[in-house]
Amino acid sequence: MSTGKANMTTQTDKTAILNLIQFVRKFSLYLRKNPATSFILAFEALLLVAAVEMIDGNIAGANAVGVYAFVALVIGVALHAISVIKGSKEGQTSP
Repeated sequence: MSTGKANMTTQTDKTAILNLIQFVRKFSLYLRKNPATSFILAFEALLLVAAVEMIDGNIAGANAVGVYAFVALVIGVALHAISVIKGSKEGQTSP
């Protein structure tokens, strides 16, 4: 017996959800393989937070968040440099 309501989940919606799940899995594997990426992404997020703090007029908060952003960037670049050096010694290409 039909209620007259359309089916809410279409094939396109199911495909989009599966693609999103597949993307999350691939991204998770990439982050495990390249741990420097998580620090660089944290830098970008913290930089956005610092910009919002500065727009709100909280200069001290923006400076504090900016320091943490810079530390995350330094750690990320250092880890990436280590992985490139390690990979070049093993004869692999950089990630």
